Amino acid sequence: MSEQTANVEKIEPKKCLSFYRRLAFVSIEIALIAAFLSYRHSSTCLKQLRWLHDEKVNTLPENATQNNTNLAELLYEEVRILCWVMTTPKNHKTKAIHIRRTWGKHCNRLLFVTSEDDEELGETVVINEVEDKYEVLWPKMRIAFERIYVKYANETDWFFKADDDAYAYIENMRYFLYAYSPEMPIYFGYNLLYGGRKDKVYMSGGSGFVSSREAVRLFVESAIVNKSGCDINDRYNPDDVAIGECFRAVDVVAGDSRDIHGEARFYLFEPFMILMPELLNEPFWYFNYSFYNPRSCRECLAKYPMAFHYMSPKDMYLSEFFNYEFWTIDLPNAPDEVLPKKLSWGEVVVPESDNIWNTK
Repeated sequence: MSEQTANVEKIEPKKCLSFYRRLAFVSIEIALIAAFLSYRHSSTCLKQLRWLHDEKVNTLPENATQNNTNLAELLYEEVRILCWVMTTPKNHKTKAIHIRRTWGKHCNRLLFVTSEDDEELGETVVINEVEDKYEVLWPKMRIAFERIYVKYANETDWFFKADDDAYAYIENMRYFLYAYSPEMPIYFGYNLLYGGRKDKVYMSGGSGFVSSREAVRLFVESAIVNKSGCDINDRYNPDDVAIGECFRAVDVVAGDSRDIHGEARFYLFEPFMILMPELLNEPFWYFNYSFYNPRSCRECLAKYPMAFHYMSPKDMYLSEFFNYEFWTIDLPNAPDEVLPKKLSWGEVVVPESDNIWNTK
């Protein structure tokens, strides 16, 4: 073997070693670049997933109710509702305070009509000129209406009166009332027939009734002043019956607050009483004295109810949670709500009674 050949053979292993070494480095570089790109891709995907998760968790529920939330905020200013609750000192801690902590928060102004002031309740209208007991509620209601109207008529559109065992959905009430002007002489609630007579319609006081500013003005400035058809001296007349008589005396209309399906939006009972028909039997007074045909069935509950009666504090907190704080995973894909058309007084229609159970 020549010396040149030997040198070549000595050099070749070195070249091969250098080649493989460079190949290894290139492979490592490629691997590092691939790992980096993979990391960047994974990081980007992770950010996207986190963003999507955040969007679903934090944004979608808001978007799902964004229009309704904006609508509720708009109606808060557009349809101002003063809520006043008839209560008594013995119910301050057991009933009234729970209204303040639940549905009362949604009113433009919340007042409690009672015979003793209570700082925990907030703003109160103290009436101690008459006995504060269930049997003589009418004088208490009459005085309350007078005082509240004189003090707050310039800052509210509608007056919602309720008992201390009622629960109200004020946002739904604003949505319904939007179509009506507070200058119309009208009020809404659950329409009942006094003595079963269709010419003596009044709103049940239990779940409450909401009166326009004009209706209250006519009551305060005309009905109880003239006293014609408005007996302010019969202390034992049921308060809701008496206010109905006085409203009729000054041509305040008992409006129809049912939805487009004919379902009531003010209820005399808790929700389950309407959803479980076996709890309401035909001889029950509810069937004979309702102005509109009463129903009790799984599909009979209005989509946008406004008030229920006989609600315990537990019922109030449960209703507050499930209607204002609770979300399901499968959000409803409902269309955006559209405000109802504003009505002129000539367009307001109150249908005749369709109660098939009432024969008077």
